[in-house]
Amino acid sequence: MADKKVEIVAQYVSDMHVLESHILQALKRQVSQAEDQPDMHRALQSYVSTTEQHIARLMSRLEAMGNLGGGIGDKAKQGVANLFGIGAAAVDSIRTHPVSKDLRDDYTAGSLAVVSYVMLRTTALACNDAQTATLAETLMGETVSMLQWIVRSIPEVVVRELEKERDVQLISGAAKTVINDPKLKVLYGSEPADTAAVVTR
Repeated sequence: MADKKVEIVAQYVSDMHVLESHILQALKRQVSQAEDQPDMHRALQSYVSTTEQHIARLMSRLEAMGNLGGGIGDKAKQGVANLFGIGAAAVDSIRTHPVSKDLRDDYTAGSLAVVSYVMLRTTALACNDAQTATLAETLMGETVSMLQWIVRSIPEVVVRELEKERDVQLISGAAKTVINDPKLKVLYGSEPADTAAVVTR
């Protein structure tokens, strides 16, 4: 690649590194809040592990490109911070939320990551950078798998937490009705695979 094209791709890789780092900070806070729900606790730990791997692989790619993203790191951090401040502030919040609301915020952040990986992959292909394009495709796919798990899981978590917090018996099967909605299956797929199997590589 010509130097200008390398710089363009490196900017996008740097942006993704910063974005994933923001997501990781929120996820680490959430893990301790989910200790009373072992299935969610394990899933969030898996999400943390996957996000840490993403950050490491993005940094490795930057280093292979000559770490050109390093010179624009401050701008990338500011840009992501502004984006979170406008559209997804809850992800970077230190407040304690029920796990269901944490999952909602994770879905928001993950969706931002997916569309950002789409942009990175497109940019890399347009700049004839096959390695970065392949990396973006892989990390995007792993993020999509986690989003699919969140959508499949959150209805049962909502019911579970409402019953516990409000000390009320809710309608049995409400969560399954939502989970089995054909329109949502477009988002989460047809098979409820285990999170660790889906996300961990």
